[in-house]
Amino acid sequence: MARLTLSFDRELELDENKAFNKEFYDKCIERHLESEGKLNQSIRSLVMVNTVMFLVLNGQDWTIPFANIQVSTIPAIQEILLFYSSMAFFFLCSVFVTKQCYDGIIDQCGNRIVNSGKVDPDFYNAASKHFEFFLKLYRPKLNIWGIDFFEHGWGFATFSLMINLILLAVILVIPAVHVALVVVTSMQIFQSDWNEYAKLLLIGSVALINFGGLAMIFGMNKDFDFYEIEPTANQEKESLPK
Repeated sequence: MARLTLSFDRELELDENKAFNKEFYDKCIERHLESEGKLNQSIRSLVMVNTVMFLVLNGQDWTIPFANIQVSTIPAIQEILLFYSSMAFFFLCSVFVTKQCYDGIIDQCGNRIVNSGKVDPDFYNAASKHFEFFLKLYRPKLNIWGIDFFEHGWGFATFSLMINLILLAVILVIPAVHVALVVVTSMQIFQSDWNEYAKLLLIGSVALINFGGLAMIFGMNKDFDFYEIEPTANQEKESLPK
């Protein structure tokens, strides 16, 4: 994420034709709203399918409304739910990463528009996109772009740490519950009379899909090593307008 935002900041410096203007900023806001809608839909889908899978695991049976079909009569219902749940989780992770990328681009534009060296751009960006103000409210440093106007004491420092730990735990509940359901369902399928090769293929695919989703989420903020490349004289010459 740091590489993305810093690279876009360099692109803003190179933009001699002013393509990254206010119109571009507004278009990014529109795409951000689309990604936010997709994220909410993905969360609902994942919660729904995981709820159904949990009920099936515990032997609950009911009739699907309008279709008048009992869940227990659907062949390989656990296998279907396991695969669908894994795909829903993977797409949730990909949509979440995309939304974070739009957040980073919009933030960098806002930084330039309001001059983040003097003004906190979070307040400006909050007027254009939905901003989770509770994340800003409870962090130790209110303005991460510049100086704070108020210094906090040890009481708020302790409270901020506690709130942030709780928020982190709540956020981790979604992948933790999902992974637990996937593991339990996979164990039941592995002990079933299903074809051995089919079981191994399904469980292997499910493991790969879920690992890919988790890797995208936790790798997004991983501190990898990147080295700044200084352009050579030839590259600078080639970049000049002809």
